[in-house]
Amino acid sequence: MQTCFHFHGDLVPLLRPRWRSGQPIRLPVTRAASIKDVIEAFGPPHTEIGGIDCDGRPMDFSCPVGAGQRFDILPVTAPWDVTRPTLLRPDPLPGLAFLVDGTLGRLARSLRMAGFDTLSNRLWQVPDLLRTLAREPRVLLSRNLDLLKRRQVVFGRAIRAEAVTAQLREVLALFGIAALPRALTRCLDCNGLLEPVAKSDILHRLEPLTIRYFEEFHRCRSCDRIYWAGSHVDRMRRTLAA
Repeated sequence: MQTCFHFHGDLVPLLRPRWRSGQPIRLPVTRAASIKDVIEAFGPPHTEIGGIDCDGRPMDFSCPVGAGQRFDILPVTAPWDVTRPTLLRPDPLPGLAFLVDGTLGRLARSLRMAGFDTLSNRLWQVPDLLRTLAREPRVLLSRNLDLLKRRQVVFGRAIRAEAVTAQLREVLALFGIAALPRALTRCLDCNGLLEPVAKSDILHRLEPLTIRYFEEFHRCRSCDRIYWAGSHVDRMRRTLAA
């Protein structure tokens, strides 16, 4: 007797190529396994799953797969509230914060520009990312499906878009973010919060033309980098507005 697995929505492109053309997938059960293990064997990481129905009943990732069952595997849908407990993720996050792997460095800077608490370091390897999540749970953003399958990753997103502006739009849409009240309040380099600083306190660090044309400055609390509203800020604001 075969078991039926029906992947819905934007989970289908994450399936291994041999499974993408025909839905639902019908296969015999040959070994004991949880539905989480079976889903990930087909391709999608558990982070992309928003719901699992077995013969019409909601199940968690530990549900054993048996002969003759029908599984409907549903994607995470917007707006995703990661602070609310669900059957698949009973321990929610205290707030929306991100960890971005090294392949998405430009997205990390864009998220910081938008005002989101975003950790990223291009030198971090997989063990570094997993240690960071163990210390401080966050939403992991990556294009590495194998990384997102790690059991230490509870909240994550496989980024589909290629261009950084489209990636930022993808993240904002997923979490239902329509306004950016904290934009331009974080350091693009280190994620630290910015605070106002008197021009007189940093004159020795400024170029002559900067001293001449700008009066308001901010300084990163963490790395001490100086910021002011030059033409690059106008470009940032246009990007965020778009």
